[in-house]
Amino acid sequence: MAINLFSLLTDDLKLDKSSFAGQVIVVTGAGRGIGLQVARAFAFLGGKVILSELFETGREAEQQIRAEGGDALFVQTDVSDSEAVSRLASITREHYGAVSVLINNAIYIQEAAVVDMPVDRWDRTIAVNLRGTFLTCREFLPDMIGQHRGTILNLVSTDAMPGLGAYIASKQGITGLSQSLALEVGDGGVHVIPFAPGMVDTPGIRSVAEGLAPRLGLQTEQFLSLSLNAAYTGLMPAEHAAAAAAYLTLHLAEEFHGQVVNGYEILVRAGLLRSANDIPVVPEEPGKAMQSDQGDLTQQLTMILVETDEEFNRLPIFVRPMARQGFKSKAGESLADWQRLLATLKNDKSAVPANLSERLEKLVQYYRDVPKETARFTRDAEMLQQVAELTKQRIGVIEKLREGLRA
Repeated sequence: MAINLFSLLTDDLKLDKSSFAGQVIVVTGAGRGIGLQVARAFAFLGGKVILSELFETGREAEQQIRAEGGDALFVQTDVSDSEAVSRLASITREHYGAVSVLINNAIYIQEAAVVDMPVDRWDRTIAVNLRGTFLTCREFLPDMIGQHRGTILNLVSTDAMPGLGAYIASKQGITGLSQSLALEVGDGGVHVIPFAPGMVDTPGIRSVAEGLAPRLGLQTEQFLSLSLNAAYTGLMPAEHAAAAAAYLTLHLAEEFHGQVVNGYEILVRAGLLRSANDIPVVPEEPGKAMQSDQGDLTQQLTMILVETDEEFNRLPIFVRPMARQGFKSKAGESLADWQRLLATLKNDKSAVPANLSERLEKLVQYYRDVPKETARFTRDAEMLQQVAELTKQRIGVIEKLREGLRA
């Protein structure tokens, strides 16, 4: 079903059609996908939009936006080329004036394992994604500082995936660049935000889906049906990502200055989505282990680990390896290793390792960090409170087990 972007902006998000009147907006990678929809959205809301695009799709985007009544100009640009970016800036200022909003969306993405990746592919990815973001920020930031206002949205990705090492490295580099830049400009009215739209349906993600899917144990269509939010049965529509970008720029830029924020959270704040849960971290039956009628602490800890395993299995498939690796790194050993140890202790209580207390302390440290990690994905106060209470219960069981060992 086609999505009416303009109705989404005015009827659902309650944005005024003159929200960006008089403002100059530069959108890189504006010929398709998120960039095209962002350009359409900002032009519809009154902005004068420069479409920075390497390919002729930028010209088609210009024609489309003008046909929709918007003000747009295509400037063919390779954002990795400093001279091309300088030319982009000159044309922008000549036609429209100083820039108020910069959306760095242009990407180069190809799938390859690190060990198989040609060096020129790595270099091109970093050049377009990271160097391009640096060049445009350096070029247009003085306009914003001179006006004592402005917003830069640098599109990033927070989720690592096998086969996208170069792309993810570039995107995480953009996160660091954005946060450093936010500190440099301070609180003087210019806002720099590393914006992670979400799992969005774009030509870019579709171009790598066939190679990525097998690495994740999925068929291509299964991969393209992934969702990080219960509001979507599959990928987020690009129109929704564009709406989130517009709402963030207009209403939440100061709040998220220097902070990574995702499109799902913005759309929750805008009232479009009901749930802020990007990743379901709470078990379906919280505290099941604490309700066990078995008083044996070893059995209770076994149940905690079973619950944790179930929670990992409800995560998006490409997040699961990271979650399990994070557990192993902090808890000292994998979930499977812990479960085997507890099974041994259940059958032979004399087989207690000499260093079990120290190993349990590492397990405590893992669970202590769970509320903080959860807060990275949601600001739902009720959920965070639930996670905190459950974590406290789990730590209590482990600490009692440690006390028993010391007795």
